[in-house]
Amino acid sequence: MDLDFNLHDELLHLQEDSIENYHILNEVILIGRNRQELEVYLNDIVDKIEVSSDTIAEPLVFDKIRSFIKNFDNVRPKFIARLVDIVLSAFRQEIKATSADIEANEKETFATHKTVLEMYGFILHWFLLTMEEKSSSTSGKMKRSKSKAQDDDSSTWDWNPQKLRSFELMASLLELRIQKIWPLTPERDLLLSLFTKPAYQIFESSASIKNSGVKATVFNLLGITVTKYGQAFGAQTTIIQDLQYWEHSAEPMAEFLQVLVLNHDHRQLSDEVLRDISNKVFKDNTSKELKDSPNSKTFAAFLVRMSELCPKVVLKNMGLLIGQLDSESYTMRMAIVEVVGNLIIDMTTKPEENQNNLQINGFFDVLEDRMLDSVAFTRSKVLQIYLKILDLKKASFPKRRHTLGTIAIRHLEDKTSSVRRYAVRVLTKLIQTHPYTMYGGLLDMDEWKERYEELQNQLAAIQAPQELQEVSEETRLAEADDENEDTNGTVDDTHQPQTEVSEDVEMEEANNEEDKTVDESSEQNDGNPTASPPTPSPERANVPPSSIVSTDEYHRINLAVRFNADAIKFISQIQTAIPFICLLLASKSKVEVVESMDFFVTAWNYKIEASAEGIKRMPHLIWTKDNSDEGKGVKTKLLECYKSLYLEFDGNLSDKENINTIARNLVQLTFNTTLAELTSLEQLLCTLMSQNHIPEEVIDKLWAVYSYSKREIPKPQRRGAIIILGMLAKAKSEIVSEKIDVLLKVGLGSYGRADLPLAKYTCIALQRLGGSKENDKGKALHEGTRLPMDHAIFKKLKNMIEEPSTSPEWFAMAEQAINTIYGLGEHPEILCAEIIRMKTIETFGSGDLPLDTPMLDNNGELEGEDAMQVEYDVSVAHIAPPPQSAVYTESVKLSQLCSILGHVAIKHIVHMEIIEAAWKRKKRKADDTKARSAVEDELEQVGGTADDDIGDHMLFIREREILFGNDSLLAQYGPLLAEICTRNKVYTDPTLQVTATLALSKFMCVSSDFCESHLQLLFTILEKSKNPAIRSNLVIALGDMAVCFSTLIDENISFLYNRLSDDDTLVKKNALMVLTHLILNGMVKIKGQIAEMAKCLEDPEPRISDLAKLFFSELASKDNAIYNNLPDIISSLSNPETRIQEEPFRKIMKFLFSFDFAEKEKQAENVMDKLCLRYKNCDDERLWRDITFCLSLLPFKSEKSYRKLLEYMPLYQDKLHEEGVSKLFTEIIVKV
Repeated sequence: MDLDFNLHDELLHLQEDSIENYHILNEVILIGRNRQELEVYLNDIVDKIEVSSDTIAEPLVFDKIRSFIKNFDNVRPKFIARLVDIVLSAFRQEIKATSADIEANEKETFATHKTVLEMYGFILHWFLLTMEEKSSSTSGKMKRSKSKAQDDDSSTWDWNPQKLRSFELMASLLELRIQKIWPLTPERDLLLSLFTKPAYQIFESSASIKNSGVKATVFNLLGITVTKYGQAFGAQTTIIQDLQYWEHSAEPMAEFLQVLVLNHDHRQLSDEVLRDISNKVFKDNTSKELKDSPNSKTFAAFLVRMSELCPKVVLKNMGLLIGQLDSESYTMRMAIVEVVGNLIIDMTTKPEENQNNLQINGFFDVLEDRMLDSVAFTRSKVLQIYLKILDLKKASFPKRRHTLGTIAIRHLEDKTSSVRRYAVRVLTKLIQTHPYTMYGGLLDMDEWKERYEELQNQLAAIQAPQELQEVSEETRLAEADDENEDTNGTVDDTHQPQTEVSEDVEMEEANNEEDKTVDESSEQNDGNPTASPPTPSPERANVPPSSIVSTDEYHRINLAVRFNADAIKFISQIQTAIPFICLLLASKSKVEVVESMDFFVTAWNYKIEASAEGIKRMPHLIWTKDNSDEGKGVKTKLLECYKSLYLEFDGNLSDKENINTIARNLVQLTFNTTLAELTSLEQLLCTLMSQNHIPEEVIDKLWAVYSYSKREIPKPQRRGAIIILGMLAKAKSEIVSEKIDVLLKVGLGSYGRADLPLAKYTCIALQRLGGSKENDKGKALHEGTRLPMDHAIFKKLKNMIEEPSTSPEWFAMAEQAINTIYGLGEHPEILCAEIIRMKTIETFGSGDLPLDTPMLDNNGELEGEDAMQVEYDVSVAHIAPPPQSAVYTESVKLSQLCSILGHVAIKHIVHMEIIEAAWKRKKRKADDTKARSAVEDELEQVGGTADDDIGDHMLFIREREILFGNDSLLAQYGPLLAEICTRNKVYTDPTLQVTATLALSKFMCVSSDFCESHLQLLFTILEKSKNPAIRSNLVIALGDMAVCFSTLIDENISFLYNRLSDDDTLVKKNALMVLTHLILNGMVKIKGQIAEMAKCLEDPEPRISDLAKLFFSELASKDNAIYNNLPDIISSLSNPETRIQEEPFRKIMKFLFSFDFAEKEKQAENVMDKLCLRYKNCDDERLWRDITFCLSLLPFKSEKSYRKLLEYMPLYQDKLHEEGVSKLFTEIIVKV
């Protein structure tokens, strides 16, 4: 051997010197060499090494190989790869030779083998380090290098085959008894470092560690060094360092420790690593001082992966790791929670040891405690772990299930959306995995209670066996002790054997006992949530009274009683959660909404009766805005839910039975519903119909139900059929157009006369003949399909309206009938005029009011000189002169006449708008058909003038003809309505007053003159009427008038604001809704009365407070709207004469100051100026506190704002003695 090679010195030079300064005695210059020259060098190496593997010890050969590695960047990768392959082949031969000599104990060759092996190890060590360094440094340039030839770029070359062979050979060398060649530990450790350093460096590269072959070989190599050569401490240090600095290293490090445990039976390293982690202090992830703290994210991922791969090792060290639950880092707390869950799952699925129950109960206690964690992520993680546990088939944990249900219900009110979402999902999973499956799996409370009572009767009718009676007293005492146990379910081994039986065992026994007695059909349907439960066995139901039964039978009945009691307890628990989940359907978080829908569908499928409330509320979600993926997801989920609940075919039923079931389900959707629910259901069914999800056979079945006449069927059933048909016809009008004769015969025939709501919904269905009237914003109104007035529909409608009736349902029916006339008729005013005349004759008699005698004279006033006595405090000058004496007739008939008059008036102006739009459209179309010439602009101008003429003409008719024209029929009834409304002490019938005031307000929407002349009368009624229905109607009417005649209402808007203080909730809510609409749409100006709306923020009625919050949230989106009105709001709410209590005031201010205007420094300073000036000449201590509280809500982001506050100290320094003021200023100082 010619070369004096010292491994320690060479490694030192390699580490300390740069590659350029690394000295090679016989270095070959490779830069600039062509392919042929490089081939020559390689062939020379091959020729010499092929002769003998120890030829590498020759200086020229070794230096030539080192020259290639040194010039790694300057030589094409294929040459480097070939060189490495040559070296690996020689290395393999050398290992074989060494192995043979060791077996033969050829000691004289050991020195040579030692040097040669160190040289091969050094070459491979240098190659692996260089290759890893280059691949990591060029990882960001990988995409840009694709344009180069692959064999010219080392960054794109696949070095994995060379890595794999290198580590395999290193491992095979270490498998030998190398202690004979390297007897000294320092020398041996130096050799091991050649192999372990590049092996550990593989962990630092996320790309390299993904290669499964390389990773397995590295694990094997390091496993040998740890188990055979005592490298555990170095491995432990490297693992901890890698976890600190390399986020991707968590999983491979856990897999490495698993290999040590499984393949090398070595657990000490895992224990030491876990112990080291348990002693670390992890800082809060949000803390700024994280420079020297451990990387909690990677350590957390490592622990979780370890609990999955080596649960027994982690379980052994849980006593130490559990301390990390007190860590500042919520990531570590989440990891420990997940570790606990994984251990529960492992011990449950592999119950080899009896003591598992104690540990499982302890771990459940940990999970329950963590649900009180201050960070929402941890609470969410706990619920996710519970979901994984509930998926286990072998575990039931009855006590823990009940506790989990309680926890989930509690966190339905959690402040964080993600926690609420997982709480809902947990409750859904509890239903899906419930253990009460012996009766078919359904959770119908009535059926379970019935079975429970039967079992109680059985238990009362029998006597316990003699051996059980002897120990009955001891058993009762034991049960009493057991009831005093903590509900966490921990097992105390000091209990008597009979009470040690866990509920899990009892549950299984109860299941087994019941399975023996249920009939065959029940067994076939077991687990099917839609299967019907079997009836109890008659043999057991008829147990002779006071009979003595066997011990097994007595034990079975006792278990069955407990089993049924637990099931009832579980159902009650789920029913408790339903009201909270109903509220989550309105959540802003779309994911929460989707989870809530899943819950209700699951609960409904398992026959939990209370879930019907949620199913009933779900259609409102059809109005969710779908301008985002989340919005579309909610609507799509809703449609899927309703399809699965009501429209899917059951494979166990015939087609006919499925059709009947679907039709029955749809009809039942209409039972006991409000108008809002029907409106949402209509939109939902329209969407489903437009997507062709409702079969034609179902529609035919609904028609069959509607027209059924062989026997009497319940009225809601027939009504429901036509309601659904009318909804579907909105999407497909052919559904109704093909069955007009059926509608006229049934709904407007004898059945309709006997059931006015049926007639009303029939009218709504007939309105679908006109087609859809929903138009895009800005487009003209749609006139729809128009029928001649001699059509049979109108005759039937007229007869229905004129049919004598005293039912309150008549009014809704008549309104829809008039809607249908105006929606379908070519000249609806002719028919409506005839109806009004006939109703007038019916009310007053033909002798009192002949058809050919107008009710008004030429001046539009009633004859007579005496003014009526005004019951309300209003000037007579504001209304038309009344009749000479009161009109006496039946209140019901007069009420019906008033209702018709008002509705015809309002529908007629809508009809006029449709006519106006149609005329303008025809005029434009006619202009467009004219020859286009150079004077096109002039024609357009003429067309515009024509449109204006049409509009002016229609406006004149509306203002001066309908209610004031000499030939107008409605004009004759205005004074009559005013007469009834004014003389409320003469016309005392409540229904008459409601209909008359509503009709008068509709008349006032027609003409501004009529509105102005009767406005004070309306305001007086609004202020003094004791009927909340009248006040509520007038509030809505004033909103409509504000749209029509904004100036009139804007001047008197205070009357509308006054209703925000109304005693009736409905009136207050309607007033708030109307004002919200008017203000946000710019129809009225915001004035000082907006403080009244601010008071609604703290209204005890949730609907009103929520609506007020919505109003101010929308108002805040307008330019400085809240900022501009804030001083007026504060003044009104803190005014000694009109102030509210201090606590509500603070809540209102906190809400208003939460909007972004307070974040703008300039605006915040202006608010501060206005508030501080209020201290001046202020002697009210309550006002001091209110002002100071508002100041404390400002952000004080800069020193400038704080200095400005100090400038105003002369104004408030004499108020600081007051405790509340002083405390609030202290808070401001702390904030600054």
